[in-house]
Amino acid sequence: MSDTVTTGPGAVGPARLSAGTVRQYLAARSRLGDGTVRVLLLRAAPVWDGPTVQRTADGLRARVAVAPSVLAVHEQILDHLDATPPADPKVLVVLTDREDTDLDPGLLARVYGARIRSVDNWEVVQEAFGATGLDSRLRNESWAAEALLDAAATRGWPSLGKGLLSRDEALTRLARRRLRIGRHDTDALDERAGHDDGDRLDAVALFRWTLTLGGPDLLRALRGPERTGLARFLAEPDQGGSTGTIVTALVNAGHGGDAAAYAVVCATLWGHAKADHDLYRARGRAERWLGEQPPAQGDELDRLLASFGRSGEAYVLGLVDRKEHRLADPILARAAQLVAQFGAQAAAGASPLLPAGLDARFTVAGHALADDDTAAATAAVTALAGHALASDGATRARIERVRMAARLRRWLTDRPVGDIASVADGVARQIRELGWVDRALEHLEAGGDADDVLADAYSRIGAQVRAERRELDRAFSERLAVWTADGTAPGAMLTVESFLDRVVAPVVADPGRRVLLLLVDGMSAAIAAELGEELRGQWSEFDPVTDATGTPVRRAVAAALPTLTTVSRTSLFAGALLKGDQSDEKRLFPRHSCWKGAPAAVFHKDDLRGPDTGSPFSTALGEALIDGRTHVAVVLNTVDDRLAKEQKLGDGTWEAKEIGALEPLLRAARANDMTVLLTSDHGHVVERRGSKLDVTGGTVGSARHRTPGGTVGSARHRTPGGPVAPAEVELSGPRVVWPEPGSRIVALRDHDTRYTALKAGYHGGATLAEFTIPLLALLPFGAQPPTGWRELGDPAPVWWEEAEVAVGAETGAATDAGPAPDAAVRPRRRHPRKTASPVSEGAISLFDQDEVAHAPKQHAASSAGPGDVPAAKPTEAFAPALVERLLATELYRAQLELLARRPQGNAVPKALAALVDAGTLSMTALAERAGQPATRAPGFAATLVQLLNYDGAQILEILPDNRTLRLHRARLIEQFGL
Repeated sequence: MSDTVTTGPGAVGPARLSAGTVRQYLAARSRLGDGTVRVLLLRAAPVWDGPTVQRTADGLRARVAVAPSVLAVHEQILDHLDATPPADPKVLVVLTDREDTDLDPGLLARVYGARIRSVDNWEVVQEAFGATGLDSRLRNESWAAEALLDAAATRGWPSLGKGLLSRDEALTRLARRRLRIGRHDTDALDERAGHDDGDRLDAVALFRWTLTLGGPDLLRALRGPERTGLARFLAEPDQGGSTGTIVTALVNAGHGGDAAAYAVVCATLWGHAKADHDLYRARGRAERWLGEQPPAQGDELDRLLASFGRSGEAYVLGLVDRKEHRLADPILARAAQLVAQFGAQAAAGASPLLPAGLDARFTVAGHALADDDTAAATAAVTALAGHALASDGATRARIERVRMAARLRRWLTDRPVGDIASVADGVARQIRELGWVDRALEHLEAGGDADDVLADAYSRIGAQVRAERRELDRAFSERLAVWTADGTAPGAMLTVESFLDRVVAPVVADPGRRVLLLLVDGMSAAIAAELGEELRGQWSEFDPVTDATGTPVRRAVAAALPTLTTVSRTSLFAGALLKGDQSDEKRLFPRHSCWKGAPAAVFHKDDLRGPDTGSPFSTALGEALIDGRTHVAVVLNTVDDRLAKEQKLGDGTWEAKEIGALEPLLRAARANDMTVLLTSDHGHVVERRGSKLDVTGGTVGSARHRTPGGTVGSARHRTPGGPVAPAEVELSGPRVVWPEPGSRIVALRDHDTRYTALKAGYHGGATLAEFTIPLLALLPFGAQPPTGWRELGDPAPVWWEEAEVAVGAETGAATDAGPAPDAAVRPRRRHPRKTASPVSEGAISLFDQDEVAHAPKQHAASSAGPGDVPAAKPTEAFAPALVERLLATELYRAQLELLARRPQGNAVPKALAALVDAGTLSMTALAERAGQPATRAPGFAATLVQLLNYDGAQILEILPDNRTLRLHRARLIEQFGL
């Protein structure tokens, strides 16, 4: 098709007319469609290669003929006008290069307009768009006029409404229609104002287009001038830019469909990977993929490919984030093939998107863990979490195992020195420290890893943790044996038999309060730590016991012995040490004096089933929950049932939805204004390649131990008889309730031994994990707590959070929040560090002296009796010292000056110290610790946020529940130069 667009007098020669031009010219002349037989003469080259019959968008049909001579013109006119019957179609278009003066005036008078009409393609374009004018820049695109008319096809162009047709408008519409960019159903497309996906053909639109079936082939199929013109337009900075340049080059080279995958590889080669000889060789191979004539050379090509890579990577990242796996997965799979084709395997390890980059990060994490480098391990976890593929379910679980391994590595580095000082000390440590260790270890054990380096690191960390736990459990079992034999009173320690009196009775004493006691049979401290973390997103957790320490903590309850359901659960529901069954529990529970005459009922597994499909609870349970009077206890058996069946392999996570009926019961508690106590009857140990101890002569590890005469009572305890193996401990006294009160048993004290057949887990022994019963006291956000209840901060130990390591490393101060106040004082193992003065020189203390003075004097661990709560551990100086340094900074004073109303007294220092210590606190708990009324909690929190969040840094974060604050300590230290 000629580039000449105008025919007529003075022209070098008439141009060939395209079918699109003819159709658009006909469409603009509505009179031609009135049903009259007509002839239209158009000045043009007498050549036609389109369909003989043309149809316009409004249904007009016309036959096209050519007439290279005057005689031919005359014949065409006469044959059409004088035909009998009348010609069909009724309109004839004759293309001729003759002049008006060459024709018979009489015949010329019979044709439409009485003359040969000259065609200006741009005029036709203007008419086709209903525009009042054309952008002069558009006229300079000589190829575009016929392309626009051809692309109109039978649908025409949506009218501009008499506006000016700009170059970008016209070419954007042309590209979208010709290439089907942004179009999934071309017949149903509604091109409002000519745009389907916005005004620009940006990088995202182009990458989408390359993924459509046959899309890139449409560009290759265009005629030369139009293909070149559209490619140039797509590469303009206001359109696709570098993406347009590279995409069109890939299309020309036959690789258009792989543009997104190629971009992901380019992002690595020209962005993430370190430069070396292998990288440059891979770049060279990748460049050759652009064809024999790449769009640029040298540095300019590097710039284009780097920019293209960034755009493509961002596009694919968006697909991954939106979980559009149908598109993202094939792209990444193809990118992996290109990595191998270009020899870019080493470079791919630096990618934040390619699977090879994820694998490399796992390997780095393995090396950091193997090298005992806690800082590097923490950084590796952060890097893993930042990878685009981290959100995949299996990958999430795998990363969580790395995170748990890093936590265990930190615990092994900073764990307390010394054994368990007393039974109370052991129970406190289990709920506030060792249960978290068990939780992390279970995640590691649940899946291992396919990466050899990481798997080896897990094995070594697991072995170290198990060895440490074994020593602690043996020390605890010795304290337990002495305490039970002596019959020493538990003192401040909660026990199953005192639970109703010490925890439930004070709640019932508050007028109008009802209790929902949820007993998750077999729930360990590890599972409670995980469930508690989840539930704290919707519930406030409280310390339901007031003691002399004054610091709210998560509590635990001591089980009866052996740690079996028939012993501990019955003792808890009866409020006395005894062995029983469900009927005993149902009978004794409502008779306890704690209810003060109010009705109370226990519901076991078989009592929960609804009467029909739509009922969440049985009729009796449903009525008890809503009657406004009855205190309710419900036994949930999910954990205990799982222990009897199968291990939780692959993912060690326990979620609320996995505990049968827990979520609907919590909803019912919220709806009926009930106080929730979530507890258990005993914990458990998990089967991890353990050994069976035969009571008649079996093995434990490599040693053989004969135990003639003993009778197995459960997987973890037996009757006395024969020698006691190292894995066993003999227990006696009033706390041993099996087979009757005051009995004597032998129980296992190692996690990895059992008496019975292989199961997923066991209980009945004398380990901390079995003996310690977790307790979570919960209320809906904003609910008024019972008298004496104090809201908790984040109960996780310091080593659990990655940020805490950074705080300790940067400040040189101790980072441990320390065990609970009733734990014995123990020195800590630490890496050698440079020490710093806890308070900056010249800083004026804003704390009262009794607040800065940390503590009662230290007591030796051995001074605590077997069942006594040990002396309180002095609070470490880290939090007040850090706050002292903060308050002394010029930046803090400047922030203080910006406040409209400055807080008076020492409320702010108290609040800051509490946040540094706890990390996360509810607004009301923070206000309480700062000596502020609860009604002022939101305003006080807003003041602290304004004070700390300098220059956009989110140091003090208000969580999505709008009632909880989280202090990012590492950011605080960095931002204020502490």
